[in-house]
Amino acid sequence: MAEELANDYSAYFQTSNPDQELKPVVDGIDRMMLRLEEFENCLELVKAESAVALTQNIPRLVALRPGLNALCERIDRLEQFVAMVGKNLDAVEKQVQIAEEELDIPDKTLNVLLKSLNFFGKPKPTDRPTNRNAETGIYEPVPVFKTEQYFRPNGPEPEEEPRNEGDDSEAASPSDDCDTGTPEK
Repeated sequence: MAEELANDYSAYFQTSNPDQELKPVVDGIDRMMLRLEEFENCLELVKAESAVALTQNIPRLVALRPGLNALCERIDRLEQFVAMVGKNLDAVEKQVQIAEEELDIPDKTLNVLLKSLNFFGKPKPTDRPTNRNAETGIYEPVPVFKTEQYFRPNGPEPEEEPRNEGDDSEAASPSDDCDTGTPEK
């Protein structure tokens, strides 16, 4: 039986060509080895670049952080300034509107024309708001900010900020001024 098995195997190997049958498998293994080497090279490049990032780029970014924090603070102060200017503008517009009503200065709109003709029988209000002080009867303007309080001229910063009375908004201190970024001379 062993002789028969040996003869069968010998006949099989004589009729078949193992090199020809194994050639596609060997080619596939060679291609996979080539791709594995390429992947290994890419991995080495990534490791080298990540080492550069850790040793050079991250310290640079950390060094830029204080400047970014200062810029963020300036932006926050500018937003506060814009909000305060908006409040002042609203107050001045309200005073202008009241003054126009007191002086009967008509708007150039159709509504004012219809109101003045009083088509709908509504009586005009007798108790209108006024810009005058209730005690003295004298006009008192709305306290408005001064740009010198927030934008430094090309000189030293002021030491103390004058506060507007009745201003409940938190204004930036002169040391926290909204520098425009122009170089001082």
